[in-house]
Amino acid sequence: MRLLTGLALQNLGRRKARSFLLVAAVAIGSGIVFTGATLMRSIDDSMAVGFSRLGADMMVVPDGTLTNITAALLTVEPTDLVLDADTLDKARLASLGRVAPQKIVRVEHSGIGNHHESADLIGFDPARDFTIQPWLRERLNRELKPGDVILGAGRDAPLGSQLLIFGKPHVVYGKLGRTGVGTHERGVFMSFATLEALAGAMSHHGGPGPAALARGKVTGFLVELAPGATALQARFAILSAVKGVKVVTGDSALSGIRQGLAALLDGMLALVVLMFASTAVMVSVLFSAIITERRTELGLLKAIGARRSQMVGMMIVEAMIATGVGGVLGVALGVLVMHLYERSLVYYLENIGVPFIWLDLPRTVAFAAAAIVLAAAIGALGALYPAWRASRRDAYDLVRGEG
Repeated sequence: MRLLTGLALQNLGRRKARSFLLVAAVAIGSGIVFTGATLMRSIDDSMAVGFSRLGADMMVVPDGTLTNITAALLTVEPTDLVLDADTLDKARLASLGRVAPQKIVRVEHSGIGNHHESADLIGFDPARDFTIQPWLRERLNRELKPGDVILGAGRDAPLGSQLLIFGKPHVVYGKLGRTGVGTHERGVFMSFATLEALAGAMSHHGGPGPAALARGKVTGFLVELAPGATALQARFAILSAVKGVKVVTGDSALSGIRQGLAALLDGMLALVVLMFASTAVMVSVLFSAIITERRTELGLLKAIGARRSQMVGMMIVEAMIATGVGGVLGVALGVLVMHLYERSLVYYLENIGVPFIWLDLPRTVAFAAAAIVLAAAIGALGALYPAWRASRRDAYDLVRGEG
């Protein structure tokens, strides 16, 4: 192996211009693949956080319910009107993606804030929620448990402290960032189980508890469209399948942006794959020409007793060294490009309300290692067939340059 490596390095050193061009070509291809893969994953992670903060595409509530529409969030106003919690699950509508049910109750004399201050208690299903938890600015280092509450940005209490609600202690699990939406600013968020456990305490403070606290009942549903579905299709499907409801849609432009960027990422992935394939073909063609040029050298090696496996191995090692070095340089080039464009890209995404999240260091290192390994693999695969074909020929034919 040391002999093969030595011969490969010697051959690369003898033809510096050709070796430089090969390394440069692979470096550009590897840099594009590494940068593209890293940026796509970073954008995908950023979209998962940023677009989840844009809230739902539409809201389904009982007919007659007041609603609040903002540029970023749809919210239900507290009401006595309720729906069955499985209303949309029973409808089985293909145009609907994620569905997050909510219970909202406005109470007084709860013990939150001043004595006569009203408070919005908002129950949600943590497993299905996509409009509340993405806004968490800070939280305890554990999962949300029964008895935990999340405070809107307009309320202040230390994390981990106890908050008495109708005399029952609750742990402040987290705090939301500012949304500019009233219910999110002043709300106290908790799981369905935690909110329903307060029904008895509320009934002791002035008659029966709110209808939304009954098990199996919700105030409304926040809905995200299925991929490819339009708000008009979903609205028609819901109103046709479910009676006694009102469908409120948000900014259709945001839904289009969400779906359009998902399609754009798929297109970028296809381009990265095509770049990888074109680099592999380029290397294969290049090594076919290199081996054709070196037929006399290979014929002499075979004449003095070199085995076919040694000849093939020498060419593969040479190719792997050249393309591996190209892969390393490509990763370095990709890191440089990402640093150059970091400020402009992050600034643009933050302007449209999408916080940019760079890929963490372990995954970035893994992507870099994968790019280098793939570059070396391209070299090995590109040189394998031409080297194998040349090794099958007679030494005499190789030296004379025939065939």
